[in-house]
Amino acid sequence: MPKDYLTERKGHWQFYRRVPKRYATVEPRPHLMLTTGIAVADDPKGVQAARVAAQINQHVEATWRLRTEGDNPKQSYADAVLVARKLGLDYLSPVEAAQKEINALLLRIETLVKDGRPDVEAIADKATRKAVLGGIAKPRVMLSDLLMEYEAASKSDMAAMSVNQLRKWRNAKKAAADHFVKVRGDKALSDLSRTDFTEYSDHWEARVIAGEINAGTANKAISHLTGMVRTVNRRMRLGLDPSIFTETRIAGGRDGKRATFTVENIRSILANGLDGLNDEAADIIRVVVETGARPGEIASLSPSRIRLDEPVPHIEIAADGRKTKTESSKRTIPLVGVALEAMRRHPSGFPRYNDKGDNLSAAVLKFWRSRDLLPTPDHTVYSLRHAFKDRLRAVEAPEEMVDALMGHSNPKPDYGNGYTLEAKRKFLRKIAMPTR
Repeated sequence: MPKDYLTERKGHWQFYRRVPKRYATVEPRPHLMLTTGIAVADDPKGVQAARVAAQINQHVEATWRLRTEGDNPKQSYADAVLVARKLGLDYLSPVEAAQKEINALLLRIETLVKDGRPDVEAIADKATRKAVLGGIAKPRVMLSDLLMEYEAASKSDMAAMSVNQLRKWRNAKKAAADHFVKVRGDKALSDLSRTDFTEYSDHWEARVIAGEINAGTANKAISHLTGMVRTVNRRMRLGLDPSIFTETRIAGGRDGKRATFTVENIRSILANGLDGLNDEAADIIRVVVETGARPGEIASLSPSRIRLDEPVPHIEIAADGRKTKTESSKRTIPLVGVALEAMRRHPSGFPRYNDKGDNLSAAVLKFWRSRDLLPTPDHTVYSLRHAFKDRLRAVEAPEEMVDALMGHSNPKPDYGNGYTLEAKRKFLRKIAMPTR
């Protein structure tokens, strides 16, 4: 929610919003002012308050929509669920409410009692009545609506993505949903059964056996589909049994050990595999070699994350307008060897490939193939990252440090502040490639 809905009053952040004209007939107040409960002194920039205000705004808009006779049954149902949860209740559809005993319904009505007396305003409010007593029928969400409903449930996640990340994310989800409809037909999500998912899995397994695709590709499609259905099932309270999704992945999904480069391969690439590439692509590869970072992470570095004038020159991998793969992906990596030289040539980053990691990989792979620099067809630019891990292990770097440098999560308890830049640089210098 935009910070425009936040205002300061008597030392506290307040949610403030003028009532839109379209809701003037159902909201008698010209504007709303509600407290977030957060003091300005505790949250001077309003970061936490903005999140609370976003929740308030979501509830307020849901209430306004329920007071009207909306023509979108899916939105009305989602709004009723939201308002019910705000009151501490699980939403009941009219059919579910009719099946409850009278005492259970009376207990729900008691939520509208305030100070021992009926809350007249709450009882008179159409939105509250719909939420408490089940005034909105559960909609039939079709498979053809799956992506739309999943996006509605993933707004915060989508907001963190860059343009290119969002495009790839949406394309993968759409392809999975479309393919499921092609295999099983367009049906209501509430009608899905175990058979639908086992048949979908069998379809992909047949393609793997036929050699059309590998198991990893099949499992990605299955995971995209089941993940979307699980999320929409929870959000819309469709009542699907979670067991219908289980054990649908195909064995061998990782397709064996991932390809990696030897030290000799890397030296050959640095000597023969960069001259002829454009300057940005060549230097991104040099940085990947010495940092083990994902190519897209280096390509999208912002100037503020490139720290060349520090006692230990380093880069910071952070969100900066794009979503990091995991929370542990956020990290600092010292610059040594050819990586330090490369970043000094590009102190402001790599604008040509910013948020275009796919373009980078495609250009580099095409060039390497033309020079016959790939040991096998399975080798990619990403193989440099796997090689980085092997090189660190060869100099006996602690496993926790390897995880910290690569941005991998570690199952062990997280104590202290982690490894210093100086400690990381010590091991990176041991594996640094010779500079010219």
